[in-house]
Amino acid sequence: MHEPLETTGAAAPRQGLLLAIDVGGTKTQVACYNIAHPRMNTRILATHADGLSGVPALQRILDAAHACVAEFGDLPVLSVAAVFPGVVRGPTLLMAPNTPGFEHLDLHGLIAQAFGNAPVALDNDVKAGALAEVRWGSLAGVDNAIYLNLGTGLSAAAIANGKLIRGHNGAAMEIAYLLSPFLDPAQPDQWRTYEHGGAPLEELFSGNALSELAAQMLGHGHQALDLFSSVDPQVRQALELRIAACAVQVANLAVALDVERIAIGGGLYRQASTLAPILEQLIRRVVPFPPTIAAAHFTHDAPLWGALSMAMDAVGLNGIAQQVLNAGNTLYQELSHVIDAQ
Repeated sequence: MHEPLETTGAAAPRQGLLLAIDVGGTKTQVACYNIAHPRMNTRILATHADGLSGVPALQRILDAAHACVAEFGDLPVLSVAAVFPGVVRGPTLLMAPNTPGFEHLDLHGLIAQAFGNAPVALDNDVKAGALAEVRWGSLAGVDNAIYLNLGTGLSAAAIANGKLIRGHNGAAMEIAYLLSPFLDPAQPDQWRTYEHGGAPLEELFSGNALSELAAQMLGHGHQALDLFSSVDPQVRQALELRIAACAVQVANLAVALDVERIAIGGGLYRQASTLAPILEQLIRRVVPFPPTIAAAHFTHDAPLWGALSMAMDAVGLNGIAQQVLNAGNTLYQELSHVIDAQ
């Protein structure tokens, strides 16, 4: 599913730590797993802190990871996997407007240096989320599928014939940049595309976009999820238009890729139950061979588990303890430690 790091072919190590880092548009999650005595420690922090950008912002995240590692004493970090929104190209990150300051940093070098030059794997967060769902979750045993992530931004990943589709530039399924199906040719100001710094579909349907809509229609301080509980007819109409714009594009992807299942996760989807019926109805009408719709197994943290899977592969580890894996769908609510965003 992803390109594993080269290994020597030796047996998997008997002791040490796997470190997984999921940098999201709103929150960052860290997990540290002890392979000898199965136990996982976690951290969560806001991705953005006032006044920090670039290397200092990354260092703040790495400090949280160090704190997670330190709880295991002197055990070595065997491998690190870090995932980010945007397109990972070699050691750097591109097309990542939700994590300003991280683009073009030598992420690989900075992370490796922070952990004694342990092997480091980098990937896109949603592609990693798809990896976790295929390995342990709602897409296990499915050879053709879409993983749709509704979070701060909007992105997806696709599995075709059992393999993750990456594309020529690693940017496959960056659906934030799809044009809205409802653009008016007579209003060229609506056509703000990537060339002009836009992400048309994400600006219409994503956590950020719906939060902006909530503030406009419901007042300052309201968030995206408030739209779904509103009984105001105008609010409902505006929300359903946004949902339809996303649903149309997902249906188009289902036609193009002929998938068996679509798994949906992310912070927005866990409460936005209005989306599923609209998407299911549209897919039944549009797609010749309609796929099933399923909630992601790792509703809140599929990218983090994908990063852990990458770290496992880097050291030749075939699995993790069942009791740790069973906690996967509740990890977000039961994080061991919370670090203040300040």
